[in-house]
Amino acid sequence: MGLAFLVPAFLAGLAALLVPLYFHLRHREHERPHRFPSLMFIRKIPIRTARRRRITDWLLLLIRAGAVALLVVAFARPFLARRSPGAIATRARAVVLLLDRSLSMGHRDVWPAARDSARRIIASLGPGDRVAVALFDEEADVVVPLGRDRAAALAAVEAARPGTRGTRYAAALRTARQVLASAPGSAGTVLVVTDLQRNGLAGLAGLELPADVEVRAVSVAAKDRANAAVAGVDVQRTQEGDRSRLLVSARVHARELRTPRRARIALTLNGRAAGSREVTLPEDGALSVAFDPVPLPTGRVQGIVALDPDALAADDTLRFVVPAEAALRVLLGAPGDAGSEETLFLERALAIGRAPRLAVERRVGGSLDARALRGASLVLLDDVPVPGGGAGAALDAWVQAGGGLIVAAGRRMAARAIAAPMLPGTVRGAVERVADRGGTLGDVALEHPVFAPFKEGGGAALGAARFLRYPRLIPGEGAEILARFDDGQPALLERRHGAGRVLLLAVPLDALAGDFPLQPAYLPFLRRLSLHAAGHQPPPLWRTTGESGIVPEGTRDPVVVTPAGALLRPTSDSAPCVVQLGEAGFYAVHAGRAAGEPVDVIAANPPPGESDLTPADPRELLLGVSRGDSSATVAGAAPTRAEQEGGQRLWRILLAGAAVLLLVESFVANRGWRATASRAAPAPTERSTS
Repeated sequence: MGLAFLVPAFLAGLAALLVPLYFHLRHREHERPHRFPSLMFIRKIPIRTARRRRITDWLLLLIRAGAVALLVVAFARPFLARRSPGAIATRARAVVLLLDRSLSMGHRDVWPAARDSARRIIASLGPGDRVAVALFDEEADVVVPLGRDRAAALAAVEAARPGTRGTRYAAALRTARQVLASAPGSAGTVLVVTDLQRNGLAGLAGLELPADVEVRAVSVAAKDRANAAVAGVDVQRTQEGDRSRLLVSARVHARELRTPRRARIALTLNGRAAGSREVTLPEDGALSVAFDPVPLPTGRVQGIVALDPDALAADDTLRFVVPAEAALRVLLGAPGDAGSEETLFLERALAIGRAPRLAVERRVGGSLDARALRGASLVLLDDVPVPGGGAGAALDAWVQAGGGLIVAAGRRMAARAIAAPMLPGTVRGAVERVADRGGTLGDVALEHPVFAPFKEGGGAALGAARFLRYPRLIPGEGAEILARFDDGQPALLERRHGAGRVLLLAVPLDALAGDFPLQPAYLPFLRRLSLHAAGHQPPPLWRTTGESGIVPEGTRDPVVVTPAGALLRPTSDSAPCVVQLGEAGFYAVHAGRAAGEPVDVIAANPPPGESDLTPADPRELLLGVSRGDSSATVAGAAPTRAEQEGGQRLWRILLAGAAVLLLVESFVANRGWRATASRAAPAPTERSTS
């Protein structure tokens, strides 16, 4: 137990004790005068009537002083505070030093200032303070736990280096909260050494910190924020005769340059120089740089686009991987009585195009089995119904496992009223449009991936085709209508079937029932339709640090070599095997051991937002962060002021005691229980002799 005061400022009122003392020392005795006829026969006795030099009424003075003291102490609101075993050390601080290691901290003016600030913080700690050091980017790692080892904290700061990942202050503050939860009773302080990059403020809303934890940002933002970065690349395969070429163009962003700057940007493919350009970077804005086409190397291509380095060199290089040219195996089911000219346009349209190339295998009559379906990406049945029996069961299982099926209905299916459980609709008869010179496509879902090539043109290219006759489709349950003819009849239906897709098409793909194969929209429509049905997603040229890279399916005992040369062995039970991309560079995926040609290569680049060096206001660091009850968040924390006020009772007793003393003072003063001064007889004077 210990005595404490809720409002200790009222104790200054104890100075009022001087008031009764002053009046007691200033009091004078007043003699009553008597009239006397003559003083000539009265001997003169000198009486000293100066100011009294001592206190005589001690009882009354003590009563008055005690009443004043009780009133003052009562208004200071005293209470008995309970002390926990660690209460003696409550003034010792628990300091969490959060050092930003994101890419933007690699600025040549920022990182030295950050380390100097961290050193000064550690040097300023008191003898009883404890310190923890955590490094953060998109995640936070505690490298030195909470303790009094200053040398370990300084060593961690010296060993820290900026990385190539983004900034997330929310992750850093959550880690600091966990560290402080292990230090009950200490004054919690969080010091964030950072460049206050605005991009890192995302995710702070909803974060809760204890009310008694102090958070301060130590800004080391660069004064000169001029920066240029390679933001991305675009890659296209072109064909010149029988030789494939690669066309690469780069996007460069410049921010806050004082004047336009001349710079050189270079392209490297598979470790060899493939071109360069001299460019003038704008003060603020984007610039596109196209390199000369180069012969496409065989297999996978690893590319690097590098800009002349500036103050932040980590974002001046962008890495990418162009996958080897692959082919999607397409099984084309044609009617047994169909002539070669009937499927001529369809087969040639499918064979045109690269990245990926479509390898078409024609199967007369639509004969399919499990062996034929193995390794195929798409089955296209041209006016051939879905087979039944064992072939139908094999096709159904293949689609549910992720395969793609397109059924292009024609005059044969229209005449037989074909229906199948896996189809998104049924075919019932045909619509003749010869009398009105053919129908056209009307309502088209341009936001769908199938019609992506026509989105900017509003579908005008698709509307140019004329159709003299086409099957009538009746949508089934769960079917999505992607396109209609101008008379409202469905032209394209889609439905998911397990992990695969099934599309039913009523648009004639030959030149016998319309002129669609002669229109410019025929080739891009058919290619996008095939790639969508096959579920083909082109692999990204690169990924961003902090994301996960997917190891190719079927890789046995994968071993990943990181850009720094470390070896990783990712494992997975049922989900796809992934590897965390913690740094920028190329990740080589091997099977079994890290030797020979890699199975796959993944390129990782820093987040583009890290190139924007504009700092945020330090007050925004806690914008949206809620302050919780410290007693509920940190065990052993001191009680709040409301709890102190509710638990103290001494002030009422003191007020009652002051009232009693005032009553006693009135009684003593009015009854005359006061001390009197005794008068001493004057000393006799000597008579003069004559």
